[in-house]
Amino acid sequence: MKPIIPLPGEDLLELGKRCKAVYVCPKVGSERKGPLVAYAGKDGKGRNLVGDIYFNFRRIEVHSKAVEAFAEAAYQKLCDQDLLDTFDTVCGIPQGGRTFGQMLALVADKRFAYADKKPKPTEAGKKQEYSWDLSQFDFEQGERVAIAEDVYNNFQNTDNTLAEIAVTGVNIVILVGALNRSPVYDTTYKGLPVIASIREAYPEFEQDDPAVVADIAAGKLELEVKKNWARLCATMLQA
Repeated sequence: MKPIIPLPGEDLLELGKRCKAVYVCPKVGSERKGPLVAYAGKDGKGRNLVGDIYFNFRRIEVHSKAVEAFAEAAYQKLCDQDLLDTFDTVCGIPQGGRTFGQMLALVADKRFAYADKKPKPTEAGKKQEYSWDLSQFDFEQGERVAIAEDVYNNFQNTDNTLAEIAVTGVNIVILVGALNRSPVYDTTYKGLPVIASIREAYPEFEQDDPAVVADIAAGKLELEVKKNWARLCATMLQA
C-alpha cells in the first residue's frame, strides 16, 4: 500500500477522506441505509451518545505525511494565536493523540510524553473506556503541558483525562487536537484554550432522541467502530 501524500493546499477533511478516515451514514432522504456510530460521552441514562459521522484518525496514522499536515495546521494556529510559548511539553493521549502529539512536538520543537492506555471495566453493549498511566515519564513540578488528542468529541471524558494527568504535578495549559467536533465547545474548555487542526461540529444524539430512536430500535448502531471500519466503509459504497 502506497503512503498518502497531502496535495499542495489540500483541505484537511478532504485529506482525511482520501485516507478513508471519514464515515458518513448513508441516507436516502431521511432514511438511514447504514448504522449510526457510538461516540465517547454518555446520555442521562448512561448510554453512549450517537451520530452519523465518524472521524477515524487510526486511518490517518499510517500515513506520516498526512499526520504531519494535521500537526502543521495545529502548529500554525498556535503561532497565529501566540500560544506556542505557553507550553513546554506535549502529552499524547492514546492512540491517535499519541501519534498526532508526537508529530506536533516534532514540528513545534517541544518535549513529548504520552499516557499508556489501560482498559476500565465496561458494561456489555457500551463503548470501551480507559484510564491513563504516565508512570513511565518524569515531569517537573508545574511543567506546562499541552494535552494532545486525535478527536475532541464532546469533552465529557476530558475532565477525567485532566484529573489523571494532573496527579503528576504538571500544569495543563492547553488542549490540542486533530479534530474538535464538539457541538458545544469551540475555542475554550473550562478556561483552557482549545486548538484543533479541523474545527467542525458534528451533531450528536441521545439514544431516545426522536431523530435516532427508530434506528436504535432496529439495531442500526455500531459500537465497535474501529474494529468494524471496513464494514462501515462498504456500507457507504453500497448505498
